[in-house]
Amino acid sequence: MPRKLFRFLDWTLTPDREPDAPPIQHLYRCLGEDEDGKPCGAEGPVHEDFATAQKWPFEHIKEQQEHRSYAHVAVVPWLAVPKEEPS
Repeated sequence: MPRKLFRFLDWTLTPDREPDAPPIQHLYRCLGEDEDGKPCGAEGPVHEDFATAQKWPFEHIKEQQEHRSYAHVAVVPWLAVPKEEPS
């Protein structure tokens, strides 16, 4: 069986700001409850533009006026970067 040698390295997580990084994505999720206490959980569409994503809660509240609590969900690409490159 082949053997492999591993080194312990110090790693840091950092946002991926490379030109080819995936875009940051935003959506809003309703945290309101239905009349029976069941979480709504409705979600707006995913948008790369934050301001566009913010429009959905106002659309949802037109139909569910008692649903006034929302979660902002952001998908942000990150990189794991070693303090020094392994040799």
